[in-house]
This record gives sequence, structure tokens and C-alpha cells, in this order.
Amino acid sequence: MQVQPEVVQAILLFFGIPLVGLIQTVKRWLKVEGWGAIALAVVISYIATAIYLAINEMFTVVALIVYGFIVAGEASGLYHVFKKTT
Repeated sequence: MQVQPEVVQAILLFFGIPLVGLIQTVKRWLKVEGWGAIALAVVISYIATAIYLAINEMFTVVALIVYGFIVAGEASGLYHVFKKTT
């Protein structure tokens, strides 16, 4: 399976709402911090990834695991897999 940067970027801009902003809003709303905040970010990232892949008929367990991992890392700010272009 080859990871497509466009798919990652599309998931990060989840239906026009930046996924990072959505995660931050939910964390503040639920008043979650520390490890709970990281777990919440991962869960929301995987949910967004699953929805995007299902809507675009790309859903497989492997795609969910791979894209979910990348999106969770990007959305939580732990790492950046793809170079941002300006």
C-alpha cells in the first residue's frame, strides 16, 4: 500500500473543518488533559479517517491503520510525515 499525501491532507481538513481545531474544541469541552487528551486525539483521528475512507470507498483495515496512525500523529503534533508546502 502506498500512502497518498493528498488523502492525509484531506482527512486533516475533515469536511472543511481542520481536524486539529476539532480535536482542541472537544478536548476543551470535555476538559481532558495529559494522556487522556492524547488518547482522545487518537480516537477522533481514527474516527475521521474511517469516515473519510468509507465515504471515498477506500476503506480497508490496512488503510485505516496506516492512515489513522499518520493522521493521529499529524493532528496531535507529535510528528509531521509530509513536508508542508507554502
